[in-house]
Amino acid sequence: MAINKKLATYLAERKKTDAYWVESAKLDFAMKLEKQIRLAGLSYAKLAEKIGTSAAYISKVFRGDTNMTIETMVKLSRASGSRLQIEVVNESVAAKTVAAQRWGNKVIPFPVTGSASQVTAVCTTVTEFADHFASNSEIESRAA
Repeated sequence: MAINKKLATYLAERKKTDAYWVESAKLDFAMKLEKQIRLAGLSYAKLAEKIGTSAAYISKVFRGDTNMTIETMVKLSRASGSRLQIEVVNESVAAKTVAAQRWGNKVIPFPVTGSASQVTAVCTTVTEFADHFASNSEIESRAA
């Protein structure tokens, strides 16, 4: 139990740093881009070719070893048949709001219990949202 409390304390402290949120944003982008390139049936080499770079650079993107510009993120997104969407979320408001799932032009709200910071990914299906939220809730409850 003491280790779990230490882990929770460590995580809470790390979340106060910019470095944590930079790495979180890079990981979130890489995971979403990976999903899009799989859906598009693209290899790293083909994606690299589409944006005029090397497959080695694409590997660095997915390892988190590069600090990409917004321009590069847009190119990667468009090459995978998607688009980049950037959001700035007020932390004090986010804790009081609900997560939402977009279906066409409609936004369907899902109540979030606990900290809204647990919802960190844009999910494409209700099932994916439920799985993502359950995973984060389980991880955070184990750390408490």
